[in-house]
Amino acid sequence: MNNQEVTLVDIYRECATRLSFSPGKSTRNILIEFDMGECAGVMDIQIAPHFAIEDRLLFR
Repeated sequence: MNNQEVTLVDIYRECATRLSFSPGKSTRNILIEFDMGECAGVMDIQIAPHFAIEDRLLFR
């Protein structure tokens, strides 16, 4: 939710295998790794200094 209580992003994905947090000097990231048998990937959510999402899901 933002200041106006409006959902910015709503993502649903099953089969998460790892959740990690990557604090740096200038950035803050949340990394979610997925493994769905024939597909695997990672979602990188940057929360500082600005909000960004990078999602990679690939066939093996």
